[in-house]
Amino acid sequence: MKFAFHLFATDAVKKLEPSWKKLEPMLKFSAEQVLIKELDQVKKCTLNVILQSDEELRELNIKALNHDYYTDILTFEIDQSAHMLSAELYISLERAQENALRFKLVSRNELARLVIHGMLHLAGYNDKLATEKKRMQRRERYFLTLLTKQHLIE
Repeated sequence: MKFAFHLFATDAVKKLEPSWKKLEPMLKFSAEQVLIKELDQVKKCTLNVILQSDEELRELNIKALNHDYYTDILTFEIDQSAHMLSAELYISLERAQENALRFKLVSRNELARLVIHGMLHLAGYNDKLATEKKRMQRRERYFLTLLTKQHLIE
């Protein structure tokens, strides 16, 4: 499989987290594991992960989905065919940090979970209904365990 992973950060995020680029190997591994196990038919994937502030992601949520509220991640499938996938994940760094505090996690663990969450959406998982959400959370825990075994998260 050919996998092109790109991590970007807005200027607002670069001020909040100057070492944001160091997250790239862990986030790439997170996405790649979901690709291998959930999207095994994909032979070529391009994934852009864009770290944004809360306000930037809220503005995108309004413009793209007409949803006027804060969120931690937005997933956009740009193109998908039988063997190719192109997608973008927009993540609020501030929301990820808040989630980590609320759930007593390390923020990099929460960022990994958000990438996994977005990739699971691309694989067809949904989280609107309680049963769907439970199924998705089980898969998230499975992939987080893989990252822990690789010593990429705590």
